[in-house]
Amino acid sequence: MSAERLYGVVWRWHFLAGLAACPIVFVVALTGALYTFQPELDPIVDPELLVVEPAPARAAVEAVVAVAGERCAVTGIVLPPARDRAAVAYCTDERQVFVDPYRARVLGERAPHGGVFGTIFGLHWELLLGEPGRIAVEWATSWAVLLMLSGAVLWWPRGKRRGGGVWWPRRRLAGRQWLRDLHAVAGVYALPVLLAIAATGLMWTALAGHDRWHPLTEDAVHETWEHPPPSAPPPAGARPIGLDAALAAAGLDPATAPLAIYAQPPATADGAYAFLVYDDRAEAPARAWSAWIDAYAGTELARLGWDDRTMFGKLDSLAYAIHVGAVLGLPGRIAACAAALVLAALCVTGPWMWWKRRPAGRFGAPPRAGRTAWGLLALLAALGWLLPTVGYTLLAVAAIELALWLRRSRAATATTPP
Repeated sequence: MSAERLYGVVWRWHFLAGLAACPIVFVVALTGALYTFQPELDPIVDPELLVVEPAPARAAVEAVVAVAGERCAVTGIVLPPARDRAAVAYCTDERQVFVDPYRARVLGERAPHGGVFGTIFGLHWELLLGEPGRIAVEWATSWAVLLMLSGAVLWWPRGKRRGGGVWWPRRRLAGRQWLRDLHAVAGVYALPVLLAIAATGLMWTALAGHDRWHPLTEDAVHETWEHPPPSAPPPAGARPIGLDAALAAAGLDPATAPLAIYAQPPATADGAYAFLVYDDRAEAPARAWSAWIDAYAGTELARLGWDDRTMFGKLDSLAYAIHVGAVLGLPGRIAACAAALVLAALCVTGPWMWWKRRPAGRFGAPPRAGRTAWGLLALLAALGWLLPTVGYTLLAVAAIELALWLRRSRAATATTPP
């Protein structure tokens, strides 16, 4: 395939996919930009739920769970390392109950996707539409990856252009030409960060994430959380040792712990206490570790950490930190936020360019290739397996194209004289 023909085919796919995916990508990009600073902004937005006045001593964790349990069935509780932050109990109905860890007093609760950042996350995760919205976000993100790659092909310097229009917009241009330069240059600078954000975001999706990525991440840590070790059969009449004693058995003290602690009481009579210790700012994923404590004997049943993860398991642990830029601290968060804002801007400049060049009364799509680009179709088919929503879209397009071809064939046959 000649370079000129390849450019035309890529341009047409870039144009059509961009118009289709950009409305959703715009929402996901803007909410993602806001969410990069969630640890800093959430306590400012909801101080009545998240901020507490420290006291000389903390209440027993059992007491904190008990008062939260008056509001809902508690599945686990997060004990933050910051001394002025509330404990957060998670409920079976997905509500969050916020409790003062010093006074064992409920501060309030938040419904799923409730509050400012709950709403932002709900829009980012599923457009506040439940599972259909989650699939729509996966579809748009998958096509966004192809938009980034095809955009790089369209940007690639050709001919004598090496500076203006490649690394910076040409100032002598105006209108659609200048807009094209701005679109291409901004996109290529943001491309590495955007690809990292999109790839890690796809790791949590329903199809590409669950069906393609997650099977690769199974290791000892994943398996133990899925199938935790049971407690030994207790003596007759024995009672569980309680969360505070289990925390002590795991070597954890919420008052001095430098990391957040997620504590999970036993869900069954033979269950164990489970603890996940992690950096709640997502800046040091490698420091996370887990422990399981026998609910009656208080002995440690298992302890697993970074070294017990496989290569893919470690990458999975890093995914969120990469996604929000936290893996590089504040500079990384700023870079992730800036890249997300660039992506949202590209979803404006792209359709704007089309609108300015669109012939009056016509759609104005780039022309269809004269011959089928089989090599490019093979590449798209491979990507369609890796990203199932892309594959399903390609199958739908192929079915429509086949139906139109059959219709044209029948029409031609009907008008052919005998």
